[in-house]
Amino acid sequence: MKMKKLTLLVLTLVMGIVLAACGNTPQEKFTKSVEKTSEPADQSTSTIGITVDELPATLKAQQSAAMLEGLTVKMTVANDQKAQKSATTIAVKTAGLVNLDTTVDLLVDSKAEKVYFPLSDLYDDKGNLTTLLDQVTSGMFSQIKKDNPDLATKYVEFSDLAKDLTDEKAKKEATNTKEVEKATKDLSKKVTKTVTDYFNSLPEDRFKEGDDGEVTVKLTKTDITKLANELVKLADDKDVKADLKVIATSQGVSKSDFDEQYASAVKSAKDTIKDLEDEKDAAITIDATIKPGKNDSIENMKMKVKITDTSDKENPESMAFTMTMKTTDSAKLPKFPEASDVISTTELQKIMEEATASYYKSMYGDALTDTSDIVQ
Repeated sequence: MKMKKLTLLVLTLVMGIVLAACGNTPQEKFTKSVEKTSEPADQSTSTIGITVDELPATLKAQQSAAMLEGLTVKMTVANDQKAQKSATTIAVKTAGLVNLDTTVDLLVDSKAEKVYFPLSDLYDDKGNLTTLLDQVTSGMFSQIKKDNPDLATKYVEFSDLAKDLTDEKAKKEATNTKEVEKATKDLSKKVTKTVTDYFNSLPEDRFKEGDDGEVTVKLTKTDITKLANELVKLADDKDVKADLKVIATSQGVSKSDFDEQYASAVKSAKDTIKDLEDEKDAAITIDATIKPGKNDSIENMKMKVKITDTSDKENPESMAFTMTMKTTDSAKLPKFPEASDVISTTELQKIMEEATASYYKSMYGDALTDTSDIVQ
């Protein structure tokens, strides 16, 4: 089986546990912490990280996979349910052929249905984003920043762009926020129960508790396929399908498109699990560690995943990555922008076109005047 297919399935299952994600025994402490994840606090901050620890040689040789080597992604989400606001920070670093070091932020006001991106992220020279953009624009990006210092305090509103990308039919079918929240919560509870029931079915002695209170369980390929089969069974539940439809249509997918794609997506998932069950040359291990916090919640979680393809007995290939999660029952949100601080994507496009035209005019005179294709 291809390494990519194995990785995709394992990533999906790991994220399912994280999204789904204290008694007297290590097993009870572990499962109670997972179960608690379906009851989010009014305010919370979660930090999820993923680090690629090992890449197979065949994947390293592919230029398209060059960014995966040494990849580290860290995402922090601060959420205030009562205020219906959240702030997300995503930091990405790579150490392979493509060297990337950048951080981006997004502010979401669910009540107002607004999404903001602070342009200050593009003016922050702590990473190497400016250097990379200058490489592909022959230095134009730095010049645009220099000529437009006032943009450093502005925020781009992406809400209009999202609307532009959504057809009218889908707009009419869009559901309200409360329906989406209910569907998401109901779906999370069912996924959590499925994951919790599976962990409760395992022998108690598979759960090991350390001196620091951390509880670890090692999952094998057999565990993963069994859990995957239990999770995919949820797709046959009409209520689960209804919840997924509410969530999908809120993102602009039409109901007819959802109905057409749902069956094929479920079949594809089942086929992938069956392929993995039949694959004799694949080995998968996941060391899942949870440190329970107050009220049985998850304080920290770490999953070390290793996928090995032994089809070539002399040169087996492995891919390994580590996922981490840390949660707290508090949220410190940054100040959201005032109306005067916000520009639309259309306004930003116009500024970029004018700045690009000015840049090329300074370089080549009037020989190049139409720059619309360059900045789009």
